[in-house]
Amino acid sequence: MDLAIKKLMLRGIAAHKNGKLKEAKRLYRAVLKMQPTHPDANHNLGVLMVSVGKIEKALSFFKLAIEANPKGEQFWLSYIDALIQGQQFEGASQAFLQAQKQGID
Repeated sequence: MDLAIKKLMLRGIAAHKNGKLKEAKRLYRAVLKMQPTHPDANHNLGVLMVSVGKIEKALSFFKLAIEANPKGEQFWLSYIDALIQGQQFEGASQAFLQAQKQGID
């Protein structure tokens, strides 16, 4: 199953980079169907949601990515950035402090 997930992720990332957002979303969701806590699939789906203006949905995906891998610096950065974009400044401040506790600079 790991090979299948890896292939789906690579295809999803390629689709995402090429602006094929529906295809990327479908592929990331296919990964999450097999492994709901997959940190990269959750993160990338969050990034995709931010790019289409769905900040609240993005936040839930970023939270899942962070829960699965609290040391993932990019996950924290994306989460904090989405909070700021959503004008949730207090939440961003709290998330920043939580990230620091995880050793994120």
